[in-house]
Amino acid sequence: MPTLRNSLWKYNMLYRAILLLSLFIPLIGFGQEPFDYKAAEARIKKHIFSSPDSTRIIIDEILERKDLHDSIRGTVHNIYGIYFSHMGQLDSSEVHYKRALAYLKSYPKIRTMPLMNFSVDYRNRGMYEESFRCLSEALEICKRLGLKDKEAIIYGNMSSNYQFMLNYDKAVEYSLKSIEILKQQKSPTLTSSTQKLANIYLKMENFTFARDLYEDCLKSFMSQKDIMNYTITLINYAEALLHLSEPNKAEKALREAIGRLKELKNPGHLAIAYSKLGNIAKAKGDLKGAGKNYKFAVDILTGSNSLNSVLIAAEYIEVLNMKEDYNEALRVIKLVRSLPVFNNVNREDKVRFDVAAAETFSKTNNGKEAIAGLVRAIKVKDSISKADAGKYSSEMQARFQAQLQREKNSALKAKNLGLQKEREAERVLMYVYIAVSFGIIVIILLFARSQWLRSRLHREQLKRADNERALLLKQHEHEKELTNAQKEIILEKERELASSALKMASYQGSLQQIVLHFDDGNIRTVAGARKELEGLMKQKDYLKQFETRFNALHPDFGQSLLLRYANLTRNDIEFCSLLKLNLSNKEIAQLLQISPESATTKKYRIKKKMGIPDDAEFEKTLSGI
Repeated sequence: MPTLRNSLWKYNMLYRAILLLSLFIPLIGFGQEPFDYKAAEARIKKHIFSSPDSTRIIIDEILERKDLHDSIRGTVHNIYGIYFSHMGQLDSSEVHYKRALAYLKSYPKIRTMPLMNFSVDYRNRGMYEESFRCLSEALEICKRLGLKDKEAIIYGNMSSNYQFMLNYDKAVEYSLKSIEILKQQKSPTLTSSTQKLANIYLKMENFTFARDLYEDCLKSFMSQKDIMNYTITLINYAEALLHLSEPNKAEKALREAIGRLKELKNPGHLAIAYSKLGNIAKAKGDLKGAGKNYKFAVDILTGSNSLNSVLIAAEYIEVLNMKEDYNEALRVIKLVRSLPVFNNVNREDKVRFDVAAAETFSKTNNGKEAIAGLVRAIKVKDSISKADAGKYSSEMQARFQAQLQREKNSALKAKNLGLQKEREAERVLMYVYIAVSFGIIVIILLFARSQWLRSRLHREQLKRADNERALLLKQHEHEKELTNAQKEIILEKERELASSALKMASYQGSLQQIVLHFDDGNIRTVAGARKELEGLMKQKDYLKQFETRFNALHPDFGQSLLLRYANLTRNDIEFCSLLKLNLSNKEIAQLLQISPESATTKKYRIKKKMGIPDDAEFEKTLSGI
């Protein structure tokens, strides 16, 4: 599965070039109409990615001027090279980079920009030696002038070269060099270098770490509003997700990237995004969708002579073979082999292409081409294996020599100790074995006993817990029975007390009637009887008797009621005592020698003092005390 093969720092370099252009233009006198450099700069920034054709018109207008300084003309040609590279026209970009280098020969600081851009185009063609030559020249200038930021960018590009050459150890080494410098400089381009490092780990199949780095880069690019780098990072992020079996998230990232790339009019990266959608469709078994996406990608990339075209073409051919569309597969094979970049592709991509092509030739009865393709693939595989085997062989040889020397030293030392010490050592070793074996047996026995004791203790604890639970249940039942009995006794005593109170009330009423008969003249004899009966009526010992018995039954009622409602009088508490026995207003009136209306009024006043307007709540409060 291909990764992005373009360097993301190129877009940062573009804006630096535009900024540099804006600094030089005010120093130049124009014989033509006054040149609005600020407007030109704003137009280039606005259209370079969203409307490349408009950018080309602006650049052409600048280059047509006859009075441009060499530094300005060289900078503009560098921007023109970036424009053609963005459009996938590497031959045209090469022409303008060479012109930029010629004009900037006397301006080393500015010259580093086209050198680095030129190195990227060489790398995209697989011309690594020429790419390193450009980077080495730029690095020498940066070290001489102390341009640390650009030095870090150069190390990053060297890292990318090594990555394309499948030398991942060197790629990581130079990438970390770049990141270290950028951290010290606190440069905003640190995120782009981190993205390069993520690309390396993606190629090394460390997909989890690559995914984590990409997620950090995406957040940083978005906060910097660097939409181009954000979009390109989305594509590589999607590839990492696909390797981590997250196809839905990968497809979502690719769809977002494709939408943005269409707005940016970047066909090269758009083709790569579509190829990755082809990978997802292939993984889902959708060969029709996969073929459609691969064809779109191959048609674009073969037209731009991109290194990525070979690997994507191999993936497309594999799908075509599965669909048995061999005519289309033969067309793609012929097209890709004719590309100038074909011979510069790395060995792994070429092997995959040759194997896929060999299968096509085999299915079309072209055994000669099929065998030739497989032979080429085997040779490349052998060269890779030999390179790896050579490295492994060197490591193994070094280890073997070191081990051999250690063994010789041990043999000499053992020889000097003598046979007698050897026997003694054997006896000691035997004793040690016996002691260790005995110790192990003892430990096993102790462990077994401890497990048995632990199990026994556990069983006893469970039994004790069951007994305690049964005892608690019996105790709870006993307490419940005792409570019910106490409640029954209290209710019985309340009934007796209420009955006694009612009898006393009846007795009092009878006495009242006798007195009334005397008043009416119905009783005229026994003059002293009236006086005696009136004295009897004034005696209220029955109330004291009632109070004594009630307090014995509810000893805390009066005190608890007074604590909760301190504004109640003694008569109020006595009245509440009668209410607690569920006596009616009429029965209470007879007992207290008052009218029923007075009893009702007194009950209302007590409720008002207690702040309880509702009768049901009032009764509930008294019964709860």
